Amino acid sequence: MKANLELLTAGQVNNRDEVLPDHNCTVEYSSLGTTITVDDPGMSLLEAAVKNRIPHMQECGGNGRCTTCRVKILEGLQNVAPRNGLESRMAKRRGWDPSVRLACQTKINGPVRLERQIKTFSEISRLQEEMIRAGKGEEKQLAILFCDMRNFTPFVEGNMAYDVVHILNRFFSALGEPILMNNGLIYQYVGDEIVGVFGLESSDNMQNCLAAMRAALGMKAALEVLNKDLQQEFGIRLEVGIGVHFGPVIVGKVGHPSHQQFGIIGDAANVASRVQSANKELQTTILATDNFLCQLPRGTARVGKAEKLHLKGKGAATQLYELTGFDKEDDLFLVQKTTGALFSEEGAFANAFYECLFAMAPDTQHLFKGSMERQGYLMGHMLKGAIYALSRPKNVTLGFRELGRRHAGYGVREEHYLVVRKALVGTLESRLKEDYSDRIRLAWERMFDLAFQFMKEGAAGGDKPAGDPQKNAGK
Repeated sequence: MKANLELLTAGQVNNRDEVLPDHNCTVEYSSLGTTITVDDPGMSLLEAAVKNRIPHMQECGGNGRCTTCRVKILEGLQNVAPRNGLESRMAKRRGWDPSVRLACQTKINGPVRLERQIKTFSEISRLQEEMIRAGKGEEKQLAILFCDMRNFTPFVEGNMAYDVVHILNRFFSALGEPILMNNGLIYQYVGDEIVGVFGLESSDNMQNCLAAMRAALGMKAALEVLNKDLQQEFGIRLEVGIGVHFGPVIVGKVGHPSHQQFGIIGDAANVASRVQSANKELQTTILATDNFLCQLPRGTARVGKAEKLHLKGKGAATQLYELTGFDKEDDLFLVQKTTGALFSEEGAFANAFYECLFAMAPDTQHLFKGSMERQGYLMGHMLKGAIYALSRPKNVTLGFRELGRRHAGYGVREEHYLVVRKALVGTLESRLKEDYSDRIRLAWERMFDLAFQFMKEGAAGGDKPAGDPQKNAGK
């Protein structure tokens, strides 16, 4: 559904820019070794890429319901059609300058030089900041997560400077991923601390707290994987304390008028920080407040210790609970937790999948035209993108339906879904190895079934909603 792609200027090497050269509106994708032609005046930039099976961010399937396919016109702005009503409303609401365009809505009539604005899945999280107006504060109810590395000072003193930076970057990357995967925004890094917020673009308190809970537990799981490598490479293990809280904060752009940044201000943020610190006293890893847990459906969270503590700066004692997991295993969390192992090697999952698929159904090979290396790249990024998109249910249904329409055009039929499902499950088992279990398989099967349900609707031309994919995926 989405992918990161390097497009290079015709005749030059530049990993940032994407160019439509002069002759017949051709586009050279040098990193993929292919060139496409925009020969239909009614075709959008995104449609031209999709027609040629070139990956491009498009979470809503190119329906103008998200901004992930946006591009910046660097040269040739006069050669693109004016914004239509839908794009004009989007641009006004988000404060774009005239050079920022939606690829799904933009048609060209001459040479254009442009740059993708969203190149990776994690960058989508930053789009939430666009809706925060400069100079105006707004009260929001947010789930707030603080994560702090333990014994940071001895860690710095005991390791060389370059090793410290290297390890910190791996720490932030591994533990930041669960925040982004759950549609959270990494608010800031403070030394060895990560702060994530959930709910900037949603008023569904239950879902926002569920997302924060998945992120907190996902960070703990990610650290376990990271520590295996760090123990082998550096002889060290990292420990963290995580605190989650829910409450009102003021959200806005703060700072000098020429350099304003997104900020959150309020007691709820202070409480979340204090809750994180309380892990030291209680000898726990994840603590949640009563105000956070009461937003979740009864029986969602499995808790350990329960203590009332006087947090710094608070008059009354705060009820805290040790968060140890889901009381009933959560499908979306299980899928997210195993994603890292599945995609740790670029292209390995896709290669294993196609090997399994063609062994089971040799007749499906005719559906895949062109380079299988590129096809594997597309498939891997599509699947990983779908996992990210499940935390943003507003767009994911449209995206899967559009994917179904496209695959119908490629010749995919109803019976192919069954064999693809079987091949995907077989690939899971071969890739996860000792981490594979019947419960993991069931979680992934439910995600596949949900995606295929929407894809079949798209292939049949349907456009009616089939429920909330986020809620369904969490069953």
